[in-house]
Amino acid sequence: MRELNELRRGRGLDAADLHQRIGPCLQAACGIEDTDQPTAARQKLVLRLAELCGRLPADLRLAALAALGLHEEAAGEFLDRRISWLASALDRDPRTARRRIDLAFRRLDELLGAPAPSRDKHPLAGWYVESMKAMLRLDREPPELQEERRIVAEVDELDELVLSFSVPAEPGSDPVPDITADVLFGGEIVEARQVSASHAQFVMRLPNPLRLGQRHEYGIRFAPRRTALRPYYVMTPLRRCEEFSVRVRFDRAGPPSRVWRLNGVPGRVIDDGVDSGDALTVNRVGEVGLEFHDLHQGLSYGLQWSFDSREE
Repeated sequence: MRELNELRRGRGLDAADLHQRIGPCLQAACGIEDTDQPTAARQKLVLRLAELCGRLPADLRLAALAALGLHEEAAGEFLDRRISWLASALDRDPRTARRRIDLAFRRLDELLGAPAPSRDKHPLAGWYVESMKAMLRLDREPPELQEERRIVAEVDELDELVLSFSVPAEPGSDPVPDITADVLFGGEIVEARQVSASHAQFVMRLPNPLRLGQRHEYGIRFAPRRTALRPYYVMTPLRRCEEFSVRVRFDRAGPPSRVWRLNGVPGRVIDDGVDSGDALTVNRVGEVGLEFHDLHQGLSYGLQWSFDSREE
């Protein structure tokens, strides 16, 4: 706790002497080596604390981010000013805001004892997904997918994201998906790339460059012009993803006879269309919802369905 409190002084995690303030307990908890340069030590510390702040309740998360100088509206200020900003944001007096910070730091101190997540090995690493919510509308023509994501920057001056979307076709159907993307909030599409017949990438420019450890939320809508889609929706994370929830709305005039969960399976399992046995129920408005936590890179999470009532 004493080592954490040392970090809030002055400019917090933006302090020029930050590497000199990192005590032995924080060094061990954040995987910082004695041979790490100041820049590398700062990166490891900021990413670890940003990840732990994401596990706190909303008010404590805000308090911790403000105290550490990680909140975009409170960054760069000295501690007293950050406390005044927090008091205004919470609609409380500064003494209450300071107590909220103390409580948040006690919770952070407890969380620091847990193992750190594995580092992202994706070649385009520079950000990770803290949470993703997806809504797939199959009761529309063409189908429509809406995603909302909260990301965390792993580098300074992150100003663009490369977003990928795949729409594998049914055998014999039109091989060109002609995928469109429309940003709902949090950025703008500046480039679209048709990588293959079933895969597209979109470069999204952020409203402002993100600092290391800073969070950002955006919403985007994908719409393939192809109407014949394979009977599944999955997320296969190529970079770190902590939470994923999805809701699919089927056409109530012709719902599937079976729906099953796919909880971290290889892609070939999906292609084979084998029922996992983890059955899901379509509710009376035609929807199925589920969520996943701590996803593994390279495995697929989501759901699959069949309109064939025969037993496998």
